[in-house]
Amino acid sequence: MTVPPDVVRLRAEFQAPHELVRTSDGRILFLRHWVGSGGTDPVLLLLHGITAYSEPYGELMAEELARAGLHVFGLDLRGHGRSDGVRGDLPSADRLSKDLSETLDFLRARFPRVVVLGHSLGVINAMIAFNHYPRSIVGLILLSGGRQVRPGVYGKPSAGEAFKMLLGVALFRSRPLIGYRREGMLGLDDPLFNFRYSARFYRAVYGMSPWAVVRMLRQNIIDSPNLTPSGTIEIPLLVGVGDHDELFSVESSRALFDSLRANRKEFFVVPGGHHASFPPGSWTPIVDWMKRQYPVATHTTTAAR
Repeated sequence: MTVPPDVVRLRAEFQAPHELVRTSDGRILFLRHWVGSGGTDPVLLLLHGITAYSEPYGELMAEELARAGLHVFGLDLRGHGRSDGVRGDLPSADRLSKDLSETLDFLRARFPRVVVLGHSLGVINAMIAFNHYPRSIVGLILLSGGRQVRPGVYGKPSAGEAFKMLLGVALFRSRPLIGYRREGMLGLDDPLFNFRYSARFYRAVYGMSPWAVVRMLRQNIIDSPNLTPSGTIEIPLLVGVGDHDELFSVESSRALFDSLRANRKEFFVVPGGHHASFPPGSWTPIVDWMKRQYPVATHTTTAAR
């Protein structure tokens, strides 16, 4: 059995800029800070994909965005990375929503405005944040997401894995028994990555029963109600995808973009971009979009601890 990482020790040893968010139920969420050279109005809150946590997003995108002057904060979801919580578990949809809200409140106490950037599974969490707390967000960026998954991405589970999945869904809803696997996964040698999740994690994120999630993924679709905005998106919206994304085709991501009711929305494609790897210079569209949507930097800050 895999031994969970000692997140308390790992937080204490971490020397790069970061913040710690104490939640209303007494847990600590880890918030990585990539310090930009420019003003901090607005800052970006980056929400990671499934299996991952904030730190790998430095090389993936945050360091490039910071070099362009933007301040980027990456949240380790509860039960991920250096945040507290049972690995691969979320107590409830309400707790997930509160974690996002309390992180936004923490940032907004210091910075005037926050744009939420969700990657992969983080797209759904970004939409959850918008649906529950639209006044806390001034913009949305959704990367590497879609509703239709490419056929064959998720391999057929072995008999043992299928049995554990059934147990997790039917009996042990809080235990991370449901394995996540697909071709080309990153982080296999990183102990802070998660590759098993509980049934209630899937319920909390996708907003539907675990059985429905299993059926949905077997059909190669992401039909979560949490991907549907609660109303018209009045804030600026940017949606992007790599043209070599292994999970979602450009057409799938574009279909998600077309389905979102928004008054100010833009779509871009990253040439040579995959689902979780992108060539240098891929994020110029985000930098340019931020400059156009929020042209005046009104607040500056020193580096976080």
